[in-house]
Amino acid sequence: MTAQPAEHDDRDELQFGLFDWVDAVPGLPVAEVYDARLRVLAEADRGGFSTYHLAEHHGTPLGLSPSPAVFLAAAARVTERIRLAPTTFIVPLYDPLRLVQEICMLDQLSHGRLDIGVGKGSSPIEAAMYGLTPADTAARFEALFPAIVEALETGTFRRPDAEGAAASVPLHVPVHQRPHPPLWYPTSNAASIPRLGDEGYNVLFGFGFASPPLEVVREQSRIFFDAFRRSQARGGVRYSLPGTPPRFGMLRHVLVAETDEAALALARPAFDAHHDSFTHLWRAHGSDRFTGPPDFDALVAEDKLFVGSPETVAAQVARAREVAEINHFAGAFAWGSLDVEAVLTSVGLFRDQVVPAVR
Repeated sequence: MTAQPAEHDDRDELQFGLFDWVDAVPGLPVAEVYDARLRVLAEADRGGFSTYHLAEHHGTPLGLSPSPAVFLAAAARVTERIRLAPTTFIVPLYDPLRLVQEICMLDQLSHGRLDIGVGKGSSPIEAAMYGLTPADTAARFEALFPAIVEALETGTFRRPDAEGAAASVPLHVPVHQRPHPPLWYPTSNAASIPRLGDEGYNVLFGFGFASPPLEVVREQSRIFFDAFRRSQARGGVRYSLPGTPPRFGMLRHVLVAETDEAALALARPAFDAHHDSFTHLWRAHGSDRFTGPPDFDALVAEDKLFVGSPETVAAQVARAREVAEINHFAGAFAWGSLDVEAVLTSVGLFRDQVVPAVR
């Protein structure tokens, strides 16, 4: 059955986030990449953006932040208002007690500005680095995540199937937010959307240039909110917070410059560098998942890349909001070979001109 538009629409209030892989910048030392990203985050903290989404990856130049908690601890001290969202903690790769305690520390360090993105992990190659198969990661997530949420809510961690001292551990550093910080679950798997709506997660659907068309996002948005409302009506929503409608959003690469020509001139080579990082692990392991560089112009035309002047990008965002029926837009502003000054300009133009035009 095709999902129908909402009778009462919680999606009118569009929020804006930043998404960051912290991917390698050719020729720039890692410490300077970190410094640059923190400068960008401090600029975004001035206003216009609700959330900073930070990815977790391993063994790849796509992700120079394999421990999101470490980077977000630094981010918490250079920001005051923007929410900090690991998107995601790959739950199966962690000892759950360690992860619970790091979540609690981050929520306290940020004075209650932490969101928690969770997932099983999207890369079987990265899971294999930890000796896990896709079946292992699925099983570990199902076993561990409920115990993590219970610990955040109760202040006591109970390890599944453990006995003795390991079975029950009091948390002397609790979460700042009660009952727990907001939860996110990013996915490109349409089959998971009904469950995520039913359980009340916030969702990012699709991953930048590899995302489905806007019309597909719209269909999944309707399925998500239908499932959420049904679950809410029967009192079965598990993870949403009272009085807070869930977010259903999408991710796009963004570059805003003074003119379309200037933006395109910066974006083309930068995207080539980013695509090399994005596909690095797959190519290194002989996968044909990505057979070659995508058609840059086609991605722009298909609303997969948002590149141009403030007017051009505002029109793209407005179209995404209208067609896809989203209430959260996450822009990846720093990627590939873009230097920090170009990114700071892009973030500033987006905040000062794109956001007001769309709202």
